[in-house]
Amino acid sequence: KFVSAGYDRFLKLWDTETGQCVKRFPNRKMAYCVKFNNSEGIQHLFLTGNSDKKILCWDTRSGKVCPEYDRHLGAVNTVTIVDSGRRFVSTSDDKSLRVWDWDIPVDIKYIADPSMHAIPAVAESPNGKFLACQFMDNKIQAFTLMNRFKLQQKKTFQGHIVASYACQPAFSPDMSFLISGVAEGKCFIW
Repeated sequence: KFVSAGYDRFLKLWDTETGQCVKRFPNRKMAYCVKFNNSEGIQHLFLTGNSDKKILCWDTRSGKVCPEYDRHLGAVNTVTIVDSGRRFVSTSDDKSLRVWDWDIPVDIKYIADPSMHAIPAVAESPNGKFLACQFMDNKIQAFTLMNRFKLQQKKTFQGHIVASYACQPAFSPDMSFLISGVAEGKCFIW
């Protein structure tokens, strides 16, 4: 199964075998991102990052929201489930990055500073130790995901113009390269 979000403000659960919509979830606002938690025992839960500054956790069995994460001050752009499903990271138009424990609606880490820009795209490294965050000031910066979630000052990648688009970065499987497609039709590999 997979979930999709659309401009009609509905979330739809699809059966990949039959192509049929199994369930529809009415959402108050538009969802910008959707992520399933693939951890054992909670694979029926998924998160949405919404235009109304909220992150909602949905239960596919009941169709209910459980719980609601409401700390961002702008639309939520990304939700990335990390640490084997025990935590997740969210980014927003409020130019912040927040780390959350699963099922606890209070952020455990808040990263923002006046020099930061919005982060419309995030990629987790294959080993689960880093996040590559595409900032709207034409930089990709790396953050560690271990106990002390923090910015890696020496891991900043520059060289292209994102032109207000969410250009998704990606790691090579062996983590020797970071790649990003960009608005001007070029691809950068670091």
